[in-house]
Amino acid sequence: MKIEGKGESKKQKKYAISGLDKYFNNRKPKIAQITIFIILGILIVSAILIFFLYIRPTYFPPAEGKLNFESCVKRVVLEKTDMLGKTAGYRQSAFYYQYNGDKIPYLCYSGEYYKPCTIQMPFLKQHFEKNLLDATKPEILACIDSTIEDLKARGFEVNQGKREVKIEIIPKTIRVSFDIPVTIRKGENVEEGTLNPVDIPNPMYELLMLSTSLLQFEARYGDSDISMMMIFYPEVIVDKLKQGDETKIYILQNKDFGTKFQFASRSYAWPPGYGISGVIA
Repeated sequence: MKIEGKGESKKQKKYAISGLDKYFNNRKPKIAQITIFIILGILIVSAILIFFLYIRPTYFPPAEGKLNFESCVKRVVLEKTDMLGKTAGYRQSAFYYQYNGDKIPYLCYSGEYYKPCTIQMPFLKQHFEKNLLDATKPEILACIDSTIEDLKARGFEVNQGKREVKIEIIPKTIRVSFDIPVTIRKGENVEEGTLNPVDIPNPMYELLMLSTSLLQFEARYGDSDISMMMIFYPEVIVDKLKQGDETKIYILQNKDFGTKFQFASRSYAWPPGYGISGVIA
């Protein structure tokens, strides 16, 4: 009985050793994979440390190599927008009504009695955009030149291509976009591209659309209902001021921004004294 017991013990040990061999043999591929990942991780971290600690690449710190002209452009555009809003989008007009010292151009006019006015500027938005661009382009380019000179003074090399500027009046915004390729270089680092557009919050689009509606009423009916217009545009105050020669001065003002657009109209005018007994037109 003792001999058989010893034999079974050896057999059990043999099976146990065999099981351990299989276990470790199955674990070897997994251990090898983990080792490879650890080595790769060490190599990657080492490469990053060497790159930043010893090679020390040149780069543009935030805002250092940037053309910071946006605030200058916004100031110029807003100043000219306010100026043109007081003159119906004209930089200079020979056909206007003098009111409180302002020369307010006619956007709809008839010199005859009982006749509807003719709209003088059918494409009001495009008219305003063109005159705003003409009024601002030299100063906008000066804003860009100023920031380029500042970069050059700090050691940057700046080259630019053709210089085109575009202004769009869109809902609640005046957008200034550029077709000006620019290359900024410092050391071995080079940045190339075009200037990003500048979006300026402004209600001029809404004022122009409302003015277009008022002009259509003037041309068709000789008058307009400003109270109805203010229902559709609650953010706008509309004043209609009738003058002695049947001219009407329209003043539109945004409540939040204070931006104004004003123009004159003369439509279906009546002769002096019309309606008085004995007066024949």
